[in-house]
Amino acid sequence: MNRTPALVLVATALLAATMATGVALAPAPIESHLPSRDVTTVVRPAGNTSINDDVSLNGSAPAGTYAPGTVVHVTYRVTVVSASSGGSAVTVYFPQMLATFAATPAPVNLFLPPRNLTAGVGATATGSPGTFTIRNATSFNGTRTAALNSQLVSLMGSEPFGDLTVSVQWNWTLTTANGATSSSGWGPSPSPAIEPAEIATLASLTPRALAPPAPVTACLTGPLQGRTFSLHAETPKPFDDFVGNSTRDPVGGPSTWCLTVVIPVNITPQTILMHVWDYEAVTLLLYIVKVKVGNNTTTPESYGLPGTWSDYANGVIGLGAVGVGVTTVVVVRREPPVRTPADEPPRG
Repeated sequence: MNRTPALVLVATALLAATMATGVALAPAPIESHLPSRDVTTVVRPAGNTSINDDVSLNGSAPAGTYAPGTVVHVTYRVTVVSASSGGSAVTVYFPQMLATFAATPAPVNLFLPPRNLTAGVGATATGSPGTFTIRNATSFNGTRTAALNSQLVSLMGSEPFGDLTVSVQWNWTLTTANGATSSSGWGPSPSPAIEPAEIATLASLTPRALAPPAPVTACLTGPLQGRTFSLHAETPKPFDDFVGNSTRDPVGGPSTWCLTVVIPVNITPQTILMHVWDYEAVTLLLYIVKVKVGNNTTTPESYGLPGTWSDYANGVIGLGAVGVGVTTVVVVRREPPVRTPADEPPRG
């Protein structure tokens, strides 16, 4: 396979704790050091996105020790900076978001479910908050940054890529059992600009368990004409992008577009990641889905996966896979195929 990696993103810090949805039990609770009045601390203006136009925002972290029963609230908001639709409202599709806080005896990780937020140009829409209740005494490391990220998966929008620009901010609030609160405030400020991918709905990805050699097929639906998509199979650790297929849905092509790769016989039994990419001016990672590879000498077991599609896909279906059982993922940027002027879809 001929590909030209231009940039490698190591996602260890964002993904290492994604199997944990809470903190571990401590031997004995202690009193909270949270002040009895409302206190707001300023978020440090640090935030960035990767090449995928995904969300990756840093902020100030809570500090001190908090007693069991303290509730961590996290929410985010999106502002539509510009859109080709002018005054019409646009929709931004957020994948599952992950908020991470350095703490002992274990990090605090809070997942926010996928959300579709709609707003006009210049307007702001706020997602529903995610909450997590601390079960045991927890000490937050105030010298480490807190983070909110979309686990390398791109935002998607209702406008063609490049015709929509948004900014995203987030905040956290800790509320103790006696009602005292501490908040980060909204940040970062200024917020980095993000150009979401145009929506491409993952209609199916099958099979979810297989014995190699066997094909895996992903089918997308939506405004796909004139766009180039790629399906890649990858082993997460050690990282190996071992097979891929990139094709372009013609300008007059169908609204459902399927890509297939064959998992070769030499892949040992393990969980692999199927990545669905969109090649625009940048490379946009749209979906990550887990597939279980069984022993090729036997019939694959009925492995199954917890939850539904809403747990495993981005956009209108939701995200998963990255945040389930993966501690280290390296994503390699791939340059889009060379296009001739005749290949370019009409814009407007």
